[in-house]
Amino acid sequence: MGEWSQKTICDLYRLRARIGWQGLKAHEFLDDGPYLITGTNFHDGKISWDECYRISEARYNQDTGIQIHENDLLITKDGTIGKTAVATNCPPQAALNSGVFVLHQLNRELNSKYLYYVLNSHVFELFMRNILTGSTIKHLNQEHFYKFSFTYPKQKAEQEKIAQILATVDEVIGKTKAIIEKYKAIKEGLMQDLLVNGIDENGVIRSPKTHKYKDSPLGKIPVEWDAMPILRLGTVLGGSTPKTNDSSNWGETHVWITPNDLSNISGKYVFSSERKITDKGLNQATRQLLPPNSFIISCRAPVGYCAIVRVPFSHNQGCKSIVPNELIVSEYLYYSLIGKKSSLERVSSGTTFLELPKKELESFLIALPRDVKEQEVIVSRLNSIDSKIAVEMLNLSKYFAVKNGLMQDLLTHKVSVDPLLERSVENE
Repeated sequence: MGEWSQKTICDLYRLRARIGWQGLKAHEFLDDGPYLITGTNFHDGKISWDECYRISEARYNQDTGIQIHENDLLITKDGTIGKTAVATNCPPQAALNSGVFVLHQLNRELNSKYLYYVLNSHVFELFMRNILTGSTIKHLNQEHFYKFSFTYPKQKAEQEKIAQILATVDEVIGKTKAIIEKYKAIKEGLMQDLLVNGIDENGVIRSPKTHKYKDSPLGKIPVEWDAMPILRLGTVLGGSTPKTNDSSNWGETHVWITPNDLSNISGKYVFSSERKITDKGLNQATRQLLPPNSFIISCRAPVGYCAIVRVPFSHNQGCKSIVPNELIVSEYLYYSLIGKKSSLERVSSGTTFLELPKKELESFLIALPRDVKEQEVIVSRLNSIDSKIAVEMLNLSKYFAVKNGLMQDLLTHKVSVDPLLERSVENE
């Protein structure tokens, strides 16, 4: 064991894609019949069969070269280029739509799941980057793909062990993603309950069956609540940009937030920014730093990204900030607006891009408890589920780092799996 080889895709495989089926129409997609696979059905290296369209037997039999079988390896050549999937739990009849290659082995020299990980590695990413650089047509053509060269162990057992190790990490990643989605669903349900009904003095979520409600412009709300315009809840401020061609305006002194900064955060808090401005830049722009725990929202390109800024800051004209008063907790304002992106877009205007005017933001209504303590309890419960999501997101990042390290080591033979193989043989 331990001997490795280097070959190209052309040495080991022949590619097939849909070249027939001219004029396949939407009305030919059926409720039953053979499965039709597209790249949009690829999820985490697997095919989501439930999402696939279905076609007639006649269409399926039209091209046997793109009929898919168990453990076939697929790769997208159009659209999102380079997505890969292994056909596991393959139904008896499945075929490809346009935009996807199937790799047919010329011999049984290589394990398809091993190649799957090679095609998801940094080596293939660099290859794709090189062949697509400067090209106006983003397309993985057969001639280019055939030239992709990679290394692999000659022993199938070693290939399988490497694929098994990486698949084990993928399984952990998949389970972690599922946990995150579960928590997100719980959070969505909690927000619906807490931001509509709130919590009574006994710590119980209210219900119209057991508590008193009243009419409001936002619909029925608890009698202990009010529908308040944001103007009543704090000071709304615009932003500005210092001269970009004056380097003395730009430095490492003050946080200066743009919509791009808001689009790149994963939680509800902002602590820094991609670009910072100097004292001179601050004086030229907003002339003031806003206090920590102020709220910020993007008002153009796009509308509706929001966060709470934990440090003194300023921002550009693509954002507006709200300095909350004593009537509202910053986090309550955040949770109230984070799910209102579509509502905020509806009151925005513009032809080239939407922009949320200051007066529309100021008049936007929030349903909130008059008792700040109730707001704090609501925030506490939502923070709790957010903390669980954050922990799992951190775990997910660690697992991805482990996987990337293993791929770098195992797929380039920097680390040998020989001891694992020898142990497997001893246990048999």
